Amino acid sequence: MDIREKPIGVFDSGLGGLTVVKEILSHLPNENIIFFGDTGRVPYGGRSKETIIQYVKDDMEFLLSHDVKAVVIACNTADSMAKEEVEKLYNVPVVGVVEPAAKKAAATSKNGRIGVIGTKATVRSGAYVKAISSFSPSAEVFAAACPLLVPLVEEGRFRKGDPVPEIVLREYLEPLKEKNVDTLILGCTHYPLLHDIVSEIMPDVNIICSGPASTEALIATLERDSLLSRSDNAGRIRYFVSDSPDSFARNGSIFIGREIHGSVSLVNF
Repeated sequence: MDIREKPIGVFDSGLGGLTVVKEILSHLPNENIIFFGDTGRVPYGGRSKETIIQYVKDDMEFLLSHDVKAVVIACNTADSMAKEEVEKLYNVPVVGVVEPAAKKAAATSKNGRIGVIGTKATVRSGAYVKAISSFSPSAEVFAAACPLLVPLVEEGRFRKGDPVPEIVLREYLEPLKEKNVDTLILGCTHYPLLHDIVSEIMPDVNIICSGPASTEALIATLERDSLLSRSDNAGRIRYFVSDSPDSFARNGSIFIGREIHGSVSLVNF
């Protein structure tokens, strides 16, 4: 098979990575995609670094078994804790979500005060602080761990007008508002579903989602390595999960913005 027609691999600890897949499908409609959601071990955010690295190795090896031409780590926690490790181990282009979002935030901010919200592991890693500083050394970065947001989104509590996520987000975001940030990175692929509530709480702040930023980075990587598909046909997406395919098919459509048709396959590590 022509390497250009091989699929792009995308993985996440759960459903959130489908927000990245949504962007890829929008900009690269002719590409084939293999998506793996590690729903049996979600969330990664509260795990140790060693455990996360092992999980990411499992995810990478599964995707590579499907002969993918590139991999997108569509999970901020996995990217921040394990990307450097997997780049050493596997001979395939790897695109994350942290660096592209950091680059976009650094270019967007006018006052150099940038906020980041994410899981405990993402914030603890300092990956966003390091990445933003590499693009804008004078920038001040203020990060807040938001452990309640992923469970809320997974339970469907993300819509504007729902008082529960609004109360939780106001508590998490108030300290960042007090820091006068003018740019906020939603440092988890679940968080784009909370965009409307966040923008209502912080109306004058530029909000950066990792999906569009990482898709731009993916396109640049595929162009650089001459890996863009030449097909005129619509790409095919195949879904794999490590727990509850029925639940994934039912809930995943919320994240990807379309019905998940066809089978969702169960993977046992």
